[in-house]
Amino acid sequence: MALSRAQDELARRLGEDLGSATAGHMIDRLAHLPDRHDVPAAVLALLDELGERSGKAATAAVEALPELDRCAGLSFVIPWLDLGVALAESSGATALKYFKDSPLILGLIEPAEARPAVLAVGLDLAEEDVNVALEYLRTAPRILAGVPFEQLRPWLAVGIDLVQVDVVVGLEYIRQIPALAPVLPLEDVRGWLAFGLKLITPNSLGKPDYIGTMEFLRTSPAILGDLPASVRSRAIALGSQLADRAPEAGIACLGEAPALMRRLPSVEWQTRVLQYGSLIAEKDAEAALSYLRRCPEIVGLIGEELQAGPRFESWVKAGMEVLAYSIDGARAYFAVASQKALASVETALSGVPLRRVARTVKLFVEGLCGADVAITALPDSIGQAARATVSADGRTIALPAVLRRYATAEENERLYLIMAAHEAGHLEFGTYRLTLDPLRDLIDRVRRRYGRGDGSIPDTLAGVFALYPHPRLVRDLWVVLEDARVEFLLQQAYPGLRKDLAKLAEEAITPRDPSHGLTVRELIVDGLLRLSTGEKAALAVPRAVMEEVALLWNLCRRLLRTGATAEDTVRLVDDVYVRMDELLASNAKMAQAERATEEHPELGAGPAASETSEPYQPVTNWLYRGAMNPEFITRGDTERGDRQAGPDATASHGGGSKERADRLSPRGKAGERNSTTGDVLGGGRSLPPVADELLQLEVDQEPSPGISQGQRAVYYPEWDHTIQDYRIHWCRVVEREAEAGSDEAVSATLVAHASAIRSLRRYFEGLRPPAFRRLAGQVDGEELDIDAAVRRAAEQRAGHEGDDRLYVRRDKKERDVAVAFLVDASGSTNRRIDGGRRVIEIEQASLALLCEALDAVGDDYALYAYSGEGRHQVECLTIKEFDERLGSATAGRLGGLAPRQQNRDGAAIRHAGAKLLKRDAKTRILVLLSDGRPLDGDYKDEYALEDTKAALREARRAGIHPFCVTIDREGDDYLRRMYGDVQYTVIDRVEALPVRLPRIYQRLTA
Repeated sequence: MALSRAQDELARRLGEDLGSATAGHMIDRLAHLPDRHDVPAAVLALLDELGERSGKAATAAVEALPELDRCAGLSFVIPWLDLGVALAESSGATALKYFKDSPLILGLIEPAEARPAVLAVGLDLAEEDVNVALEYLRTAPRILAGVPFEQLRPWLAVGIDLVQVDVVVGLEYIRQIPALAPVLPLEDVRGWLAFGLKLITPNSLGKPDYIGTMEFLRTSPAILGDLPASVRSRAIALGSQLADRAPEAGIACLGEAPALMRRLPSVEWQTRVLQYGSLIAEKDAEAALSYLRRCPEIVGLIGEELQAGPRFESWVKAGMEVLAYSIDGARAYFAVASQKALASVETALSGVPLRRVARTVKLFVEGLCGADVAITALPDSIGQAARATVSADGRTIALPAVLRRYATAEENERLYLIMAAHEAGHLEFGTYRLTLDPLRDLIDRVRRRYGRGDGSIPDTLAGVFALYPHPRLVRDLWVVLEDARVEFLLQQAYPGLRKDLAKLAEEAITPRDPSHGLTVRELIVDGLLRLSTGEKAALAVPRAVMEEVALLWNLCRRLLRTGATAEDTVRLVDDVYVRMDELLASNAKMAQAERATEEHPELGAGPAASETSEPYQPVTNWLYRGAMNPEFITRGDTERGDRQAGPDATASHGGGSKERADRLSPRGKAGERNSTTGDVLGGGRSLPPVADELLQLEVDQEPSPGISQGQRAVYYPEWDHTIQDYRIHWCRVVEREAEAGSDEAVSATLVAHASAIRSLRRYFEGLRPPAFRRLAGQVDGEELDIDAAVRRAAEQRAGHEGDDRLYVRRDKKERDVAVAFLVDASGSTNRRIDGGRRVIEIEQASLALLCEALDAVGDDYALYAYSGEGRHQVECLTIKEFDERLGSATAGRLGGLAPRQQNRDGAAIRHAGAKLLKRDAKTRILVLLSDGRPLDGDYKDEYALEDTKAALREARRAGIHPFCVTIDREGDDYLRRMYGDVQYTVIDRVEALPVRLPRIYQRLTA
């Protein structure tokens, strides 16, 4: 009876909101639930309880019952209502959201048996925080997809604790559990959250700003997923350490970690790098971040040999020692941004860096080929075999930045010399001096033979090769035979190289398996390559092509003579190509008859393999031989000059056709074909881009790329007294021609000082030495010194032996002086002095008078102005270059000189000094004309003074005589410290500068 009354009452309640039909259906469904007969009464009681807390929530629950039945069933209606009541106790609005959303959510939870358990957990959470409970329920389907149900409560317990700190952060954590659970074990979650909470920073009002933490919660799961599972917890711990000191460093660490870890060779290295990073992070966040960013490059440079770990550890410990006494020094050390840091990296290298031997290699090469040749490092990335190259103009040889082929430094250094010698041989013996003009008859024969073209001569030798049916093959023949010719001539001219060349060739040989689908042409060229280095035919040539290679090699022998030229090589290549075609054609006919009974086991398809349809795959030449480029050989000197783009164009393509160079060429980028050599000298590898810049050679400072036409940029170090070290490649000096202006100011100066100019010219003309100087009283000479002879006769008559210096010698005498004038053109030169003239105008007048004086004496001189803004944009403006004649162009540029920005004296001094050192003069002088102390943003005070002082000291050590002229009458407090090591003068009356500057110069060069 009681049950019937409960059903009737529930039907009435449901009917008010659902209608009698739907209410009746719901009652029938509830009454027939298995194992439960009191469900209608329990539902009625819970609806009554819910109505007491929130009538709207109770109505929402009733309205949601049909949807719940449709989506998930009514078997767990009691815990469903129970959770709603718990939510309504704290918030009716939350209960409304719950009843609206929960039917669909519960329907998504599988298996269905888990739904009551999910609601039970939600009920427990509601007792702690209703917001967490609701967010949990919304996320439950995705959470259960990645979290075992037995771990659900521990994961949610973390969220409950987090809500006590901040509700928004706690709810975001709940939302991210599905993304976090697959990438992070539960035991690491609290550490991960601790990291995120450290990113809470005060906003402008002093209140907590949670933006950083929210972004961390949303993005870090994906970042962790990119990290190897074995190092995730270490990466989180390190990022958390950094966040203790600087939140932005922690964020940067975690964000960059996946890419950095991928660049490390193994899990062991990843773990090692993170462990040491944690030690550095205890002291300084910026140093640790610099360390992490550099580690992949350092590890790549050090290598993966047995001793790589101890060498890396020594490098880190050296940085920790720096960190103990100088944080700034450690930051520069781990960023490899200082000279000491670079030296430490070089010590840790498992090979020999080019910079260590570049000067020796340069002298060696110049001794071989008798020309001024620059040495530079190859820009290829680490891990690839790097071949030496020659630039299009023949002025630059590029070598691997590091060689680690051998265990000892001595052997690697010797390898550098042999690689450089081979490229020097191409220069000395005329590989690229060849033009196509003497090959016209050969080109015509090739055209007729293969029915090619209209009779015009191709632009380059590569174009000639394109006339052949197999351009890759003919190019390979040229590379092999020309290298053989050059190597033979090197051995004849320099017998001391024979032993090393033979040793390298022997070690380079790695026979490749002919069964790997090689064509007959490839086997023949491979055999010729190996024979060209002196290997015995029995070992070098497969039996299947022994006869063909022997016949072709007899043809090639005529190239191995002292008189052979690069033209002879090209003509021989054509002969070998034609003879090879004849031999293969003959063999193909024989093979057609025999193919049914026999195929050669070494060749797979045998000599009858389709030689016309299968593409020829270039072979890989010996690494020490370097790369060759037929594009450098053109029709004539004029056209060749047009094509030579300078040192940036190098012989970077090896055997094989041009169109294949990037994909399959052994000197190309990737995808090398398995060849005779493979990585025969393994270790000839260049550095990553940043390390390549850091290991820039000092012997030939090349301008940096990316500069506008008419400009050049060079990087210079800068002395940092706070770390007592140079920051390498710190300042970028951009050199360009000064803008031309009106020469009226210069003309007016010359007119106004006409009398003084005449006096200066007469005076300086008097400094010009006579053609010959008469030296009397010499032991030998061209004529007798009459006065000395008379004195000797008188002394002998008086009983003395007398002086035997009785001759006059005439010695040629010249003023051997080069001087660079460096003028401060910063914004401070815009100030006016008592007479109303600006400082820059007085500097212009001084230089105009000085030019007249220097023109009279005939000294080699240049005028530069400097300014700039920031260390990456130090401007050096050329007013007059050393070899430029004084004229209207100089007057225009001098007249156009105007105040610009700031002045970074150290960089400007180093650049002017570098230009002076290129002048072949006995005396080199650098005159700095400045109106005050150096200032360029943070380049100021003690830092700027110490760097300027260091730059002047470097100039003196290099044999330059610096002299500083300043017009800052109040500079006693810093001038002695900045110019203390060099001569300087202070001109207290600026207007006197035009007169005094020429006199100062006269004293310097007297």
